[in-house]
Amino acid sequence: MNPTVKGFAQLAKFRLSCSVAATSVFGYILGCKFNASKPDTWLNVFELHTFIGVVLGGILVVFAANGLNQIIEKENDGKMSRTSNRPIVEERIPLNQAIIVCWITAFLGLGILALTTNSVSVFFAALSLVIYVFIYTPMKQVSNLSVMVGAIPGALPPLIGYTAVVQRIDEPGMMLFLVQFFWQFPHFWSIAWMFHEDYQKAGYWMLPSSGGRDKKSALQIVIYTVLLILVSMAPVYYGITGPKSLLFILPMSLFMLFKARALFQSLEVADARKLLLASLLYTPIIFLGYIIF
Repeated sequence: MNPTVKGFAQLAKFRLSCSVAATSVFGYILGCKFNASKPDTWLNVFELHTFIGVVLGGILVVFAANGLNQIIEKENDGKMSRTSNRPIVEERIPLNQAIIVCWITAFLGLGILALTTNSVSVFFAALSLVIYVFIYTPMKQVSNLSVMVGAIPGALPPLIGYTAVVQRIDEPGMMLFLVQFFWQFPHFWSIAWMFHEDYQKAGYWMLPSSGGRDKKSALQIVIYTVLLILVSMAPVYYGITGPKSLLFILPMSLFMLFKARALFQSLEVADARKLLLASLLYTPIIFLGYIIF
């Protein structure tokens, strides 16, 4: 791969951006399903140009957010082992060029969403960019509450996809948002657990307890995992998705809870890594359960 292309792919966190944008795909499909006259007629609601706009526009906005985050955090990234090889830190991409490309990408993504979706989806995409870059990023050095703030833009992609169909905020859409919102706490805290010392080098305190890798932090992870499970079952309770989706929700939820409990008992990095892997499986399986049933 061309070094410049590779550098920009790393700046955009290409794989991460695609995985985040994938949640907007789930949101779009669920928007079609929840708002079809019958669940099995959701393809009648599906519009290809809107779907492509959600995917492409969403990826570009996430690209921009990731790139601007790295530009702002250049000095701190250089202090951490896991981020010291980023293209901005190593100056493989000129800073001015990176800034220009990120903003072009941001406006291009928002423009595509504006042409293919509606004002609600565009608003949420712009909001996610602003919160992530201008609130969450600087807040990381001030308070561990930044994790809660950062969970907001991280939870918006499913809602962006959903509102591209329904053009409004309603209960099913908010439930998708809440599933993605609460999922981020066990997911991100497991990462923070694994790289606790590295984050401290840059002045970031990402774990919920001032004691770092202690029982208080682990208990918070268990609590938020339980909240995630309850929120994940809410669409079944309210009849938004069928009870058969519990065939997906219950096993995956128990698996997540088991991994969170194991971390609480051991406080070991190895168990944090297992929880992280479980979290990566969680939302795709839960959303698939909603779609299929």
